[in-house]
Amino acid sequence: MAFLILVVTKLSETYVETIPFNVTYQNLPETKIITLDSTPKVNVTVSTHGFNLLSYYFQNYTYKLDFENITSQKDNTYIWTAEKGSYSLQGQLGQSVKIISVKPDTLILPFGTLSVKSVPVVLKSEINYAIGYDTLEKVEVIPDSVKIIGAEEEIANIEFIETMLLDLNDIKTNINTTIGLELSNQSKRLKLSEEKVTIKTNVEKFTEGTFEIPLAILNKPNAVEINYFPKYIKVSYYLSLKDYKQVKPNDFKIECDYNEAIEAGASFFVPKLIINSDKVKSAKMKQNKVEYIIIK
Repeated sequence: MAFLILVVTKLSETYVETIPFNVTYQNLPETKIITLDSTPKVNVTVSTHGFNLLSYYFQNYTYKLDFENITSQKDNTYIWTAEKGSYSLQGQLGQSVKIISVKPDTLILPFGTLSVKSVPVVLKSEINYAIGYDTLEKVEVIPDSVKIIGAEEEIANIEFIETMLLDLNDIKTNINTTIGLELSNQSKRLKLSEEKVTIKTNVEKFTEGTFEIPLAILNKPNAVEINYFPKYIKVSYYLSLKDYKQVKPNDFKIECDYNEAIEAGASFFVPKLIINSDKVKSAKMKQNKVEYIIIK
């Protein structure tokens, strides 16, 4: 009983305490965004009975900063003063609480004009297919671009948005998955029109084939006779198993430029492989030099 009386007596006394308020924004114009790196706070020092202060120890308080009524504007900055905001604070605290001071007594709130910019999505991936499997198609990103919403000066230099890392191993089946977009290196104030994108591609069984392809000598004058070796170069190519029978030797050309060799003073041609089939994913020659001599 004595303890209870003591507690009631203490809580009946007047105390001075500082209460922190997190600031939130109210009635901020839709075309504007505050460009501070962190949300501001105000510390309100009050005088009141202990009973009134007791509730402040068990909850976080938020002060709604009203841009229509209690701020002024200068250039690209909103200015809030405790003098203008004290009435709103007092209403939130109640008439039994006396405000002694508000720190800081002024908030400088720079703002930018909201802008929208469309940028491509770049897939960040490490995809390893199982042996004998691959994809002929480009891995598809859906959608392939997104809109960034934020202050004009903040999005001006953003040229693309990367996905989170897509790490896949031993892939034998079609890829169809969703993955988030990477905004960690950008301002937290920026918003994206899409939070995730879909990644798709068809995975097929692949095989390798080889052809002996004849060489074509370009730009050789009619009056010049040359002998060169080899006359054919073996080409190995990589493609989907289902397309294997559709690819023929005439889908490949190997060309050597006579003028190029003469201008370089070289005793050999550098052959160039030309692929004329969209069914071939890659191809390479087994030889990268062609020796030649001028007969006359």
